[in-house]
Amino acid sequence: MKKVWKRALAALLGMGMVFSLAACGGPSGEASKAPAESKAAESSAPAESSAPAGGSKTIVGIYKMGTATWFIEEGAASQKVVEDAGYTWKFMDCDQNAATYMDLLNTVIADKVDGVLVCLPDQNLSQTTVDMLTEAGIPVIAVDDALEDESGKKLAPWVGIDGYNIGKTTGEWGVNYIKENNLADDESFGILLMTADTVSSCVPRTEGELDAIKEGLPDFPEARIFRADCDTSAADGNQAADAVVTGHPEIKKWLVLGVSDESSQGAARAIESAGLGADSMVVGLGAYLCPDEFDNPDSCFRAAAYFSALDIGSTAAQSMLDYLEKGTEIPETYAVSATIIEFGDDLAAKMPEYAG
Repeated sequence: MKKVWKRALAALLGMGMVFSLAACGGPSGEASKAPAESKAAESSAPAESSAPAGGSKTIVGIYKMGTATWFIEEGAASQKVVEDAGYTWKFMDCDQNAATYMDLLNTVIADKVDGVLVCLPDQNLSQTTVDMLTEAGIPVIAVDDALEDESGKKLAPWVGIDGYNIGKTTGEWGVNYIKENNLADDESFGILLMTADTVSSCVPRTEGELDAIKEGLPDFPEARIFRADCDTSAADGNQAADAVVTGHPEIKKWLVLGVSDESSQGAARAIESAGLGADSMVVGLGAYLCPDEFDNPDSCFRAAAYFSALDIGSTAAQSMLDYLEKGTEIPETYAVSATIIEFGDDLAAKMPEYAG
């Protein structure tokens, strides 16, 4: 049923339907799906997958958007490491729903699993997650979105991306794009930042993008820098971007700097629906949707910051295995950096897990 719904939404967005709803803020809202499936996600991840019977220990991955390409790839990387070690792996999708997440958390505790990798749908559940797993004697590693308290202090080891520097790399590419196309003084040109202000791992991405713009274009008018806050999904990104694009008809050329690939994909559809795709540039974060977007001749999604889901998934799983097998202390943080992928690049060479 999910796949049918997902394909239906893809068709609607691809046909250029414009949503007029205001942006839904935060990761704890209703479940939503990307409007298009990438090559890597043609066989969507099952709600639960495991290694052949006989694994001596079980490690579980609980992901906030288990049907998203990023989490499918990340989970597959963890699965390989876990199963190669002779353990059992289980993949769980909480579908951006806090109640579902809590049900899954209770399930893994009842099953007495040996370790948990988690990207939770609502960071307000961080302390609860750590408390419950600690009481059960189950080690946990946060992936992508940190388990942290209200002050931002990490409550558990974390494996993810270097958000600020990835954002800055993306922003610097955007500055060069503006300069090369003589857009800085063009009053019909605007920058749209896709943001996710309620997700702590996403905030530094936007901060890095803004700092790069201020450093590279110190005189660029703030009045032509816009924000569209969303939950990082394509559907929410589409709604948020559409509200900005339709609300500012004076802007005819857009540069979108993303907070995720999905949010950028949603923004691209909004811009194209407004008839502005030919003179606009959308930049994603993740690059896992680049194969599909680059194959679409009508897409204005033509660049993205690439960072490896395989790196994060395999590192988190190996750290958990080392702890369980050898008692090796799990590193407090591990962050990956990014490079920019552009339309025309050899995707198979630069990002083989997503192209081929």
